[in-house]
Amino acid sequence: MKPLLVIGASSFGQLVSVLAEECGRTVAGFVDDTANGPDILAGTSDLGKKFEPGSHDLVMAIGYKHLRARLELFEKLRSSGFAFPPLIHPRARISSHARIGAGCLVMAGADVDAFTEIGNACVLWPNATVSHDNRIGENTFISPSATLCGFVTVGH
Repeated sequence: MKPLLVIGASSFGQLVSVLAEECGRTVAGFVDDTANGPDILAGTSDLGKKFEPGSHDLVMAIGYKHLRARLELFEKLRSSGFAFPPLIHPRARISSHARIGAGCLVMAGADVDAFTEIGNACVLWPNATVSHDNRIGENTFISPSATLCGFVTVGH
Protein backbone atom coordinates (compact mmCIF):
# COMPACT_ATOMS: atom_id res chain seq x y z
CA MET A 1 0.00 0.00 0.00
CA LYS A 2 1.14 3.51 -0.74
CA PRO A 3 1.70 5.92 2.14
CA LEU A 4 -1.06 8.45 2.73
CA LEU A 5 -0.97 12.22 2.62
CA VAL A 6 -3.71 13.82 4.71
CA ILE A 7 -5.11 16.99 3.14
CA GLY A 8 -5.79 19.32 6.07
CA ALA A 9 -3.82 19.46 9.30
CA SER A 10 -6.49 20.85 11.63
CA SER A 11 -8.11 18.83 14.41
CA PHE A 12 -10.10 16.95 11.73
CA GLY A 13 -6.84 16.13 9.95
CA GLN A 14 -5.33 14.83 13.17
CA LEU A 15 -8.39 12.64 13.74
CA VAL A 16 -8.25 11.34 10.17
CA SER A 17 -4.57 10.45 10.62
CA VAL A 18 -5.53 8.34 13.64
CA LEU A 19 -8.29 6.66 11.60
CA ALA A 20 -5.76 5.91 8.86
CA GLU A 21 -3.33 4.35 11.33
CA GLU A 22 -6.12 2.29 12.92
CA CYS A 23 -6.93 1.07 9.40
CA GLY A 24 -3.34 -0.13 9.03
CA ARG A 25 -2.21 2.68 6.74
CA THR A 26 1.02 4.64 7.00
CA VAL A 27 0.59 8.41 7.15
CA ALA A 28 3.53 10.20 5.53
CA GLY A 29 2.36 13.64 6.65
CA PHE A 30 -0.04 16.47 5.94
CA VAL A 31 -0.79 18.75 3.01
CA ASP A 32 -2.08 22.15 4.14
CA ASP A 33 -2.16 25.61 2.59
CA THR A 34 -2.30 27.59 5.85
CA ALA A 35 -0.67 25.56 8.64
CA ASN A 36 3.05 25.20 9.32
CA GLY A 37 5.01 22.57 11.18
CA PRO A 38 7.27 19.58 10.76
CA ASP A 39 4.43 17.27 9.65
CA ILE A 40 3.27 19.68 6.91
CA LEU A 41 5.01 18.34 3.82
CA ALA A 42 3.42 20.49 1.14
CA GLY A 43 0.60 22.76 0.06
CA THR A 44 -2.18 21.58 -2.22
CA SER A 45 -0.53 23.23 -5.23
CA ASP A 46 2.47 20.91 -4.68
CA LEU A 47 0.37 17.81 -5.35
CA GLY A 48 1.33 16.56 -8.78
CA LYS A 49 4.68 18.38 -8.58
CA LYS A 50 6.42 17.48 -5.34
CA PHE A 51 4.26 14.38 -4.95
CA GLU A 52 3.21 12.44 -8.05
CA PRO A 53 -0.08 10.49 -8.15
CA GLY A 54 1.72 7.15 -8.15
CA SER A 55 3.76 7.88 -5.04
CA HIS A 56 1.05 8.48 -2.42
CA ASP A 57 -2.65 7.98 -1.84
CA LEU A 58 -4.63 10.93 -0.50
CA VAL A 59 -7.23 11.31 2.22
CA MET A 60 -9.43 14.40 2.49
CA ALA A 61 -9.59 16.05 5.91
CA ILE A 62 -11.12 19.37 4.96
CA GLY A 63 -14.26 19.73 7.06
CA TYR A 64 -17.89 20.53 6.39
CA LYS A 65 -17.41 24.29 6.82
CA HIS A 66 -15.79 24.24 3.36
CA LEU A 67 -17.90 21.69 1.48
CA ARG A 68 -17.69 23.27 -1.96
CA ALA A 69 -13.90 23.77 -1.84
CA ARG A 70 -13.51 20.26 -0.37
CA LEU A 71 -15.38 18.62 -3.25
CA GLU A 72 -13.71 20.75 -5.92
CA LEU A 73 -10.25 19.82 -4.64
CA PHE A 74 -11.23 16.15 -4.33
CA GLU A 75 -12.47 16.05 -7.95
CA LYS A 76 -9.47 17.99 -9.28
CA LEU A 77 -6.96 15.67 -7.61
CA ARG A 78 -8.82 12.51 -8.62
CA SER A 79 -8.95 13.66 -12.23
CA SER A 80 -5.18 14.26 -12.12
CA GLY A 81 -4.62 10.63 -11.13
CA PHE A 82 -4.50 10.62 -7.33
CA ALA A 83 -6.31 7.82 -5.52
CA PHE A 84 -8.51 8.43 -2.50
CA PRO A 85 -9.07 5.00 -0.95
CA PRO A 86 -11.94 4.72 1.50
CA LEU A 87 -10.81 4.39 5.11
CA ILE A 88 -13.07 2.04 7.03
CA HIS A 89 -12.35 1.58 10.71
CA PRO A 90 -11.93 -2.10 11.67
CA ARG A 91 -14.83 -1.75 14.14
CA ALA A 92 -17.24 -0.47 11.48
CA ARG A 93 -19.62 -2.92 9.82
CA ILE A 94 -20.12 -2.65 6.08
CA SER A 95 -22.43 -5.12 4.35
CA SER A 96 -20.82 -6.99 1.49
CA HIS A 97 -23.86 -5.80 -0.51
CA ALA A 98 -23.18 -2.10 0.12
CA ARG A 99 -21.05 0.24 -1.97
CA ILE A 100 -18.67 2.75 -0.37
CA GLY A 101 -17.35 5.49 -2.66
CA ALA A 102 -13.80 6.72 -3.11
CA GLY A 103 -12.42 8.84 -0.33
CA CYS A 104 -15.06 7.90 2.23
CA LEU A 105 -14.18 7.96 5.92
CA VAL A 106 -16.10 5.45 8.03
CA MET A 107 -15.43 5.81 11.74
CA ALA A 108 -15.58 3.20 14.52
CA GLY A 109 -19.00 1.71 15.18
CA ALA A 110 -20.59 2.95 11.96
CA ASP A 111 -22.95 0.45 10.31
CA VAL A 112 -23.81 0.41 6.60
CA ASP A 113 -26.45 -2.14 5.64
CA ALA A 114 -27.16 -4.05 2.44
CA PHE A 115 -28.06 -2.35 -0.84
CA THR A 116 -26.88 1.05 0.37
CA GLU A 117 -24.69 3.30 -1.75
CA ILE A 118 -22.46 5.85 -0.09
CA GLY A 119 -21.18 8.47 -2.55
CA ASN A 120 -17.59 9.63 -2.91
CA ALA A 121 -15.91 11.71 -0.18
CA CYS A 122 -18.55 11.05 2.51
CA VAL A 123 -17.86 10.93 6.24
CA LEU A 124 -19.75 8.59 8.55
CA TRP A 125 -18.99 9.61 12.12
CA PRO A 126 -18.83 7.10 15.00
CA ASN A 127 -21.90 4.91 15.47
CA ALA A 128 -23.77 6.34 12.47
CA THR A 129 -26.24 3.78 11.14
CA VAL A 130 -27.18 3.83 7.47
CA SER A 131 -29.75 1.10 7.03
CA HIS A 132 -30.72 -0.85 3.91
CA ASP A 133 -31.42 0.56 0.45
CA ASN A 134 -30.15 4.09 1.15
CA ARG A 135 -28.53 6.50 -1.31
CA ILE A 136 -26.13 9.01 0.24
CA GLY A 137 -24.86 11.69 -2.13
CA GLU A 138 -21.20 12.61 -2.45
CA ASN A 139 -19.42 14.84 0.07
CA THR A 140 -22.04 14.26 2.78
CA PHE A 141 -21.33 14.05 6.52
CA ILE A 142 -23.53 11.73 8.62
CA SER A 143 -23.39 12.82 12.27
CA PRO A 144 -22.31 10.66 15.21
CA SER A 145 -25.01 8.16 16.22
CA ALA A 146 -27.37 9.37 13.47
CA THR A 147 -29.75 6.66 12.25
CA LEU A 148 -31.06 6.61 8.68
CA CYS A 149 -33.80 4.00 8.25
CA GLY A 150 -34.33 2.07 5.02
CA PHE A 151 -34.93 3.73 1.64
CA VAL A 152 -33.53 7.15 2.64
CA THR A 153 -31.99 9.41 0.04
CA VAL A 154 -29.64 12.21 1.08
CA GLY A 155 -28.41 14.59 -1.62
CA HIS A 156 -24.82 15.65 -2.08
